Amino acid sequence: MKICRRQFPPKILNYAVLSLLNNYKWGLKILLPTVIICAGVWQQPLQTQAVPRYVLPDDTYSQDIYELAQSSTVRIIHDNAAGTGVIIYQAGQTYTVLTNWHVVGTNNVFQVMTADGQIHQLLQPPQHLGNFDLAIVQFQSFENYQVATIASDHLKVGEKVYAAGFPLYEQNNSSVNTISLGTQAFRLTQGEISLIPPKSLPEGYHLGYTNNTEIGMSGGPIFNTKGFLVGVHGRGKHRDPDFGVYTFEDGSEPTPEMLETMINSSWGIPISTYLQFTSQASQN
Repeated sequence: MKICRRQFPPKILNYAVLSLLNNYKWGLKILLPTVIICAGVWQQPLQTQAVPRYVLPDDTYSQDIYELAQSSTVRIIHDNAAGTGVIIYQAGQTYTVLTNWHVVGTNNVFQVMTADGQIHQLLQPPQHLGNFDLAIVQFQSFENYQVATIASDHLKVGEKVYAAGFPLYEQNNSSVNTISLGTQAFRLTQGEISLIPPKSLPEGYHLGYTNNTEIGMSGGPIFNTKGFLVGVHGRGKHRDPDFGVYTFEDGSEPTPEMLETMINSSWGIPISTYLQFTSQASQN
């Protein structure tokens, strides 16, 4: 059995090839612009406003709160370590910063880095505020820096709050610190007040919140949704309860249910504690 192979005349073959090439070029003229346009449309969401360097549990945030926190929060640096503070008062060229005592309570030489990246020397040694984990430091500058407004409202469980500060280490890499980044390491985290226990923990810790915080953010401000300063952050989540960090200052223990909330909360000192201390100090 013979297999018949149809032979096409050379002219027909040449015409077919030329037609295919012409159609190919014509198709490319239409296809390429279409691909470029589609690619531009596909990439459009990536060209929206850049997300700041901060962590939020949800996708909403207040740009005003972010800018306020960034401008009033300072970085307190010594050697290869650093913490956070917040400007709470200005008198002429002198600025007062509130922070944690455990951030500045050593014999190291500290410097304050403001939001513009400038470095300022302390006017005097840090001042410890009573038995609380609070301290104030002061510096001088001709620049005009944002001063945080202290809240007068009472805090409530479930109220949304923002914690600001400078993580000492890069995210997911605890071997690289962020001191060389200066104020670019700034972070703002969003959460809510999880617990206001009936009694205070030692050193004035009396405010629990769900915000995720990191080493280096100690001494940083806690703001409410109005942008008012409601507390000073000092402790992260998931501390080992066997060390007594969740024992009340009178020596009593929380209930198991309360202890679970405590462990899953970050902790700070309410700004009302600072106000009460300064009020009593001025009367004495």
